Amino acid sequence: MTRSRKWKNLTIALAAILLVAVLGIGLFWWKFLKSEDQSFADGTQRFEYGSLGGDAIAGIPYAIFMVLPRVFPDLVARYATEGYGPEKAGFGGYGAFGLSWEEGQRLPIGLSIKRVGFERVTVTCALCHTTSYRLKAGDTPRFAVGGPAHTANVQGLIRFLIAASKDERFTAERLMPEVALQFKLDGADWLLYSAVLIPKTRLALHLLEDQVGWMNDRPAWGPGRDDAFNLPKFILTQSPWDHTIGNTDFPAVWGMGARRGQLLHWGGEAKTLYAVTATSALGTGALPGKDFEEMAHWTDDFISALAPPRYPAPVDKELASRGQAIFAAHCASCHDGKGSRVGTSIPLAEIGTDPEHVRTFSQTDADHMNTLTRLLGAPEAELQGAQGYVARPLIGVWLLAPYLHNGSVPTLRALLAPPDQRPKIFYRGVDLVDLADVGFSATGPAAEAEGFRFDTSLKGNGNGGHVYGTDLSEEDKTALIEFLKTL
Repeated sequence: MTRSRKWKNLTIALAAILLVAVLGIGLFWWKFLKSEDQSFADGTQRFEYGSLGGDAIAGIPYAIFMVLPRVFPDLVARYATEGYGPEKAGFGGYGAFGLSWEEGQRLPIGLSIKRVGFERVTVTCALCHTTSYRLKAGDTPRFAVGGPAHTANVQGLIRFLIAASKDERFTAERLMPEVALQFKLDGADWLLYSAVLIPKTRLALHLLEDQVGWMNDRPAWGPGRDDAFNLPKFILTQSPWDHTIGNTDFPAVWGMGARRGQLLHWGGEAKTLYAVTATSALGTGALPGKDFEEMAHWTDDFISALAPPRYPAPVDKELASRGQAIFAAHCASCHDGKGSRVGTSIPLAEIGTDPEHVRTFSQTDADHMNTLTRLLGAPEAELQGAQGYVARPLIGVWLLAPYLHNGSVPTLRALLAPPDQRPKIFYRGVDLVDLADVGFSATGPAAEAEGFRFDTSLKGNGNGGHVYGTDLSEEDKTALIEFLKTL
C-alpha cells in the first residue's frame, strides 16, 4: 500500500471517529442537557408549577415518577396511610399523599415538569404553600395558592420514594413496560431509560435515605408539616445528626410585602424575604446564578402581593365590630399589621409554646449555613439562630389551622381555651372547613376515619402556651372569633 493511500485511509478513519464523537456529543446534549423554557398562563400558574432550578441535580425523570404508584401500589398504601384513619386506605396514586391536584394538570400543584434533555420532576414552593379546602362534605376541593398545605403528607411521599428504590421490583424489566404504556419511546429512549435513567434514579432515591434517615426516630411530621430547619442543617451543611426536633407547620405566604423589615420564619431565622426564598430553593437542588436570581426575585414579588381568599360565609357585622375592639385591646400589638411587636421574636419564657423548634437552629447552625450560601454565591441569603417565636400579622386566619407554630391546636376556639382544656388528641389533614369554631374538621367520627392522629404529648407537639385571650368571657371569645374571620 502506498504512503498516499495510507494517509487517505487514516484521514477517513479519523474523520469517521470525529463524526461519531460529534454525533455522540450531540446525542448526549439532546438527551441530557437540552433545556426548554417553561411557559405559563399567569403568575399563579408559574408559582404552582414553575421550576426553582433544581432540575439537573434533583430532577426525577417524569416517565419514571409517573409509573411508580402503578408498580408499587402496596407501598403507596403503606406510606400514604400511616397514622391515618381507615377511610384513607381507599386513596391511590400521588393523590393519596394529600397533594392538591387541579383538573387537567399532569401532576399535582407543587410539582414542576421541565425538559432538560428529558422531562424532569422537581418540587416548587406551592407544594407546601397551597391550601386545599371544602366548605361541606361532598364538595370538590378548592385551592388557595399561598396558604399552608395542611393536607400534604410530604414525609409519607419521601418515605414512599425511598422504599420503592429499595424494592427488588425497581428494575428496567419491571418499569419499562409501564413506561411504554404511557409514553412513546424510540430505540434511543428505550436504551436511555433502561440502561441509565432507571438505575440512576434508583440509586439517587436510595441515597436519599442517608440524608433524611434522622427523621425516622422522631415523631412523624404528619400532613401539613416538615422539620423546617433540620432539613437544611443535616442535608445542606451536613451537620452531624443530633436529637433536636423542629417539626413545624407549613406557613402561609400571603401578603409578604407587608412584612419587609420584619423577622421571618417561625423562629425569626431570616431577616429578609430573599433569604427565605433563596435558602428554600437551595434546599430543592437549585444553584445560584442569573436564572436563580431571577426566580428568587420573581417569587418575592409574587408572594408580596398575594392575598388569601375571603371568608366564604356570612359574618355578623355587629358581633365582628365588637370583636374588633377586643382584638385591639388584647391581640393587636402582636397580630395587627402595625402592632408594636409584629415581626419581632417573642421569648420562650413569655410565649410558653413548645420550645423544640427554637432549639433546632442555633447561631452556630446559622453560621454554617451562611458560609455555604456565601460559597455558592448567595451571600444575601443570610440566616440567624432562632431566639423565640415570631409574632405574625394575621391574614387569612380562617385557613391557617391547625394553629401555633407546630400546628398543635385545631381551631381558634380551642386556641382561646386554657392550655389544659385544649384537645390532647385530634386529627389533622381533613380539608373540611369548621365554620363554627374556625379551623378544619379535627374531632369526631368523620375526622377520625379520614385524618392523621395527632398526639400533643409527643416531643415537639406540645399545645401549651400562648395564653393570650384565654381569660376572656365566652361571649367575648365568640365576638373575637367573628372579627378574626374578616382578616
